[in-house]
Amino acid sequence: MADTQRELKVAQTMDHVWDFVSDMGNWASQMPGYVSHETSTENDSVWTLNVDIGPFQREIVVDVHVVRWASPSQVDFEVKGRYEPFSGGGAFRAEPSGETTEIMLAFNAEPSGSMAKMITPLVGPVLERLANQFTFNLGNALGGALGTDEEASGHLMPNFLKRFTQRLIAIICKLTGRGRQS
Repeated sequence: MADTQRELKVAQTMDHVWDFVSDMGNWASQMPGYVSHETSTENDSVWTLNVDIGPFQREIVVDVHVVRWASPSQVDFEVKGRYEPFSGGGAFRAEPSGETTEIMLAFNAEPSGSMAKMITPLVGPVLERLANQFTFNLGNALGGALGTDEEASGHLMPNFLKRFTQRLIAIICKLTGRGRQS
């Protein structure tokens, strides 16, 4: 299982942060590769994301279930690939700090099924990238993270290089007559 944590501080009150976080659609739309989401109950939603895994890019559907809402500072959730063999979860924690709010995010994911051994080495780096981008997006949605903008935006150049490399590989495959999986 891969897991990671991120922290950020925003110039918003706890109440403002909770108003945002208590709507699952708000955090769904902050996910990298966000395509759409559908809320079915207060605790359940379905997210469609376009995810890059190395040279492969594909749309995935994820069932998200909130295990616990503890207003105004905690959310625990589980995720499961609807058609992909993985599961995971995470947590949101917030603490007031004067006129600001400190946020801690935790994420974990674990592949399953017959390909789990092959996919496991990819899960950690993909989870790290998703956590970085989600944290950056969440900070921006809440008015900008305090003191972490340079750290959080440090992933932008590697993403540009990754896309450039993917396009270069596609061109080489096309020129050499080798197909490229997607």
